[in-house]
Amino acid sequence: MAMLQKLSKFKPVMQTLLQSEASNHLFRLGIAANKIRWFHTNEQLCDIYEITDEQDFKKKVMRNSIPVIVNFHADWCEPCHSLKPLLEKIANENEGRLHLAEVLVDDHVDLLHAFEVEAIPAVLGIHRGIVTEKFVGLVSHKEVMEFVEKLLERTAK
Repeated sequence: MAMLQKLSKFKPVMQTLLQSEASNHLFRLGIAANKIRWFHTNEQLCDIYEITDEQDFKKKVMRNSIPVIVNFHADWCEPCHSLKPLLEKIANENEGRLHLAEVLVDDHVDLLHAFEVEAIPAVLGIHRGIVTEKFVGLVSHKEVMEFVEKLLERTAK
């Protein structure tokens, strides 16, 4: 009985602790929900796709009414790592005017053969299922910008 009396003294403290812990969890859940909402919203607004399979490629690249820059790359390719941030920057700067599709060559050999990609990085400009521009290898910033300008020019007609 004496033990129950001692524990009852801690009841208000325990309730406060539990309430604050519960509100802490709710706060964390709120932050997580906001992050998920932000990611989900940005994923739709962002025009950069990581291609998962051939169907995904057809849907996001071949059937797209907006021009798509297709970057064939690999994790082990150093020039690919240099080119990728530039292409992403260009896609973000031209949001709504062009998209960027990232294709990991090790995972999509069928797409390599279909587009006759023999070296990487290989970058294609595709509009409505037709390759309109292409370059292979690491090129200068100026050449990438010219590639994008030509792609946008040809697709504006």
